[in-house]
Amino acid sequence: MKLVYRVTPRQRLIVVEHALKQMQAFAQRRSWDSEAGGVLLGRHLLDSHDVVVDEVSTPQTGDRRSRFGFFRSSKHEHVARQRWMEENSTLAYLGLWHTHPERDPTPSGVDQRDWQQAIAGDTYEGDRLFFPIVGTHCIRVWTLSRRGTFRELKLEKNNAQNKSTGGLSLRAHAGRSRSGD
Repeated sequence: MKLVYRVTPRQRLIVVEHALKQMQAFAQRRSWDSEAGGVLLGRHLLDSHDVVVDEVSTPQTGDRRSRFGFFRSSKHEHVARQRWMEENSTLAYLGLWHTHPERDPTPSGVDQRDWQQAIAGDTYEGDRLFFPIVGTHCIRVWTLSRRGTFRELKLEKNNAQNKSTGGLSLRAHAGRSRSGD
């Protein structure tokens, strides 16, 4: 199973099953589960405008994790650089993911500031980064562009027909934006 999100009329974000399972393994389903997160790694397809998430980094020593908070250590950057070298400079940094202990996750102000810092300070290909939040029952994905456009991505209809994956609903949400794309 993979998830496909509409980014623009000409671009999709595709999250492959391996990456999806890596993130879902850390969903906060029990009251003692801490937030977790990492970086998205994948590729920009040459024959289209699509972006594919092939894998993610998972919690590292040095991360600070609590029920309602997550601080990503610099070890995630090390993992991303190592994978980039192993893949002969073809694996790209695509964004950041984390979990929330809520059924239908929404980004906090801390999340949005973290994402803005990533856009301003990180090195990446393309004009945007992606930010999935894994909730207890669904995964929602936002994007932020270099121009400052912040928007939730809409799950493609062919995915919305699949009711669950690893215990998480694939409920599609109407994309909301703060500014036009």
